[in-house]
Amino acid sequence: MKSEKVTFNYLREPTSTDRMQMTDAVEYLRRGMTTMGWLTPSKNSRYSYCGMYKFVKYFLLSCAMYLPIGLSITYITEFSTFTPGELFTSLQAGINSPGAFMKAVLAALNAWRFLAVKEQLANISRRWIKDEEQLAVHRTAKLCNLAYLLFLGSYVSFGSLTVLTAVLRGQTPWRIYNPVFDWRANTLYFYIATGFEILFMGSGIMYNQVNDSYPLIFAIIIRSNVNLLNNRVQNLRTDPNRSEEQNYEDLKECIVDHKQILDICDTLRPFFSATIFIQFLLVGLLFGLTMINIMFFANLTTGISSVFYLCALTCQTFPFCYTCTLIDADCDVLAFSIFNSNWLDATPRYKSTLRHFLHNAQKNITFTAGSIFPICLNTNISVAKLAFSVVTFVKQMNIVEKLNGE
Repeated sequence: MKSEKVTFNYLREPTSTDRMQMTDAVEYLRRGMTTMGWLTPSKNSRYSYCGMYKFVKYFLLSCAMYLPIGLSITYITEFSTFTPGELFTSLQAGINSPGAFMKAVLAALNAWRFLAVKEQLANISRRWIKDEEQLAVHRTAKLCNLAYLLFLGSYVSFGSLTVLTAVLRGQTPWRIYNPVFDWRANTLYFYIATGFEILFMGSGIMYNQVNDSYPLIFAIIIRSNVNLLNNRVQNLRTDPNRSEEQNYEDLKECIVDHKQILDICDTLRPFFSATIFIQFLLVGLLFGLTMINIMFFANLTTGISSVFYLCALTCQTFPFCYTCTLIDADCDVLAFSIFNSNWLDATPRYKSTLRHFLHNAQKNITFTAGSIFPICLNTNISVAKLAFSVVTFVKQMNIVEKLNGE
C-alpha cells in the first residue's frame, strides 16, 4: 500500500505498510537525467511525445557546448572592459564550462549504466526482508532523494543570485558573447541577452548538478548495502532453532549479497573514474579563484553569490570522497565481522566457505579518479590545498594590486 501523493513523495516517513525500495533512492536522479535527455521517458509520458526529449537533449548539449566558446570570445574581444570582480566571476564559469560539457557527454554515453544498476538494485532489494532492514532501506532512499534536492537548491541558488546581482548592476550575468543582441544597445536587448545567458549557463549548471549528485547518491546506496550485509553477517549461526544446513544457506546468501554489491561497484566504477578525474582537475583552481574574488574584489551582493558557488564547488567532490572513505572503513568492519562471527563449532564445509568469503571481503571497495588518484578524503584535502596555493601565488605576484591599477 502506497501513501498519498504529495509534493515530495520520496521524502516521506516510513509506516508499517509503506516502505520504499532501493530503486526509489534514485527516483529524483532518474527524473533529472530524463529531463536532460539522457534517459528515454516512458512511452506514456507527454515528454516523449514527438521525440521532444531528443530535442531537449541535443538543445541543452548545444547550449553547454557553446558556453566555453562564447566565454572565450568574450575574453578575447572584451577583456579590457572587465573589472577585476567581473573577471573572476566570469572565470568561475569559464573554467568550469568545459568540464560541465565533458561530464555531460560522459553521462549521456554512460546512461545505460544507470539502468543496469537500477535493475541490480531491484534484485538486491528483495534480499532485505526483515523489518529493520526495510526501515534502513527506506531511510537510505529518503536520504538519497534529499541529497539530490540539496544539490539542486545549492546550484540553483548560485545561478539565481549571480543573475540577480548582475541585473541590479545593469550588466549581463556572465557576459557570454552574443553576436545578435548587444546588451549595451538598449534595454530590450539587455533583457534578451540576459535571457540567452540564463539559458546557456542554466544548461551547464543543471548538467553539473545532475552529474555531481549522481556519484554521491550511489555511494550512499553502496554503503547502506554494505552495512545491511554486515548486520546479517553478525547474526550468522546465532539462532539456536536453525539447523546447520540452514546456517550454511544463510552464509551462501551473504556471499551472494556481497557479490551483487561488488557487481554494482564494477558497473559504476568507469563512470565515477572519468567524472571525478575531471572534477579533481578543475575544483582546486576554481576554489582558488573564488576565494580570491571573495577576499579582494567582491562586494556584498557578488560575495554572497560567490559563497554559494563555493558551496556548490564543495558539493562536487567532498561528499562523495567522504562517503568513499566511509565505505572503505565499512569494508574493514565487514571483514572483521566475518572473522568474529560464530563459526568455531561449525561444520568443515561451513568453515571452508567462510574462509573464502573472508578472503574476498578483505578486498575493500575503492574507486579511483582516472585510474590515478584514489577517491577518498585525503585526496580531496590535497586538491583543496591547491586553492591556498593559488591565493598565495596571486598575493606574492602582486596580481591583485596590478588588477586594481595600484
